[in-house]
Amino acid sequence: MSKDNDLVVEATTTPRSKPEADAPTRPGGALTDHAYSMRWSKRRSWQGMIIADRDALPSVRPTSSGLNYGQAVFDDLAAYRMTDGSVAVYRPDSHVKRFNNGARRMALPQLDFDRVWLAMRRLVDLDAEWIPAEPGSALLLHSVLAGNGPTLEVAPAEECLFTIVASPLTRQAPAELPVRAMVVNDYVQAWPGGTGDINAVGNYGPGLVPREIAANYDYHHVLWVGGDPERRVQQVGAMNAFFVIDGVLTTPSLDGTVRPGITRDSIIKLARDAGTTVDERPVPLTEVLQGVADGRITECFGTGTVEGVVSINGLGYNGEEYRLPGTAAVASHLREVLEGIHRGDVIDRFGWMRRLTEVSTVHA
Repeated sequence: MSKDNDLVVEATTTPRSKPEADAPTRPGGALTDHAYSMRWSKRRSWQGMIIADRDALPSVRPTSSGLNYGQAVFDDLAAYRMTDGSVAVYRPDSHVKRFNNGARRMALPQLDFDRVWLAMRRLVDLDAEWIPAEPGSALLLHSVLAGNGPTLEVAPAEECLFTIVASPLTRQAPAELPVRAMVVNDYVQAWPGGTGDINAVGNYGPGLVPREIAANYDYHHVLWVGGDPERRVQQVGAMNAFFVIDGVLTTPSLDGTVRPGITRDSIIKLARDAGTTVDERPVPLTEVLQGVADGRITECFGTGTVEGVVSINGLGYNGEEYRLPGTAAVASHLREVLEGIHRGDVIDRFGWMRRLTEVSTVHA
């Protein structure tokens, strides 16, 4: 057992077997040996910071407001093994900032970046051998902050539990990436004034049935659109959506119904840095369908921490299939640049990769 600035680290005595190198794995389908947790109370703030065997850490109570009322938020970020052998986490500052925005919306306490960054560094260092060797692979860090009080009172939680678990993430090869998405009528994921722009735990359960409906028609994702008359495009599954319309890289604007993806922000910055015009604006579904039909839209792709950059080659609506051209030049180029940054093979002009040895705060 070791102790570092009130963080207790207890290495497991029962390490698990790691997934086989060539075994197919689902995101989050396997967990590493260790996990992190800390508790918060209105009286004592943050305490009990510990990294230990993932099965030895505390769990939420049956009276948890996170469990009963959905007062909980989560976030996913990733650690990569770079070409030089070091391990770095991608944009942890931005992820914690986004996490805190969600916590504020759900009446939960704020995280201190330095405390969380120390925990991430130690956790990733302990379980770095779980990072798959395949290109584009990573160690996914899934964090959750949930109200965990002793009563069933419907009120801001006076006690909370914060946890981080880690999972090896192996992405598909680019040739296997193109997928299809379908609009599932009568279901809406987000609306103005709701929580569609944060990672609230309650956002995902209602999406399971629409996802099954889409899967029954051999579609990989739901193309989420709003309930407004224009039926504006919001996301592709859990990913942010991008379209190349008349040669302009276009993505739905952050109107309160679209999650501010860290990968979305990265793609926009990389594209603009290269001189590409990027348009953030409302994108009506009718414009997308007509644009695919008449050739004005030449590419569609989704972005996310778990998925990376994923080409979309077919959109389904009301029983019709809208096929996109087989070319994916923009998506492929941006994927290569982003993965190059993850590996350290492309100059990290924005300082996004934070090696485990870095201790100073970098503000997003």
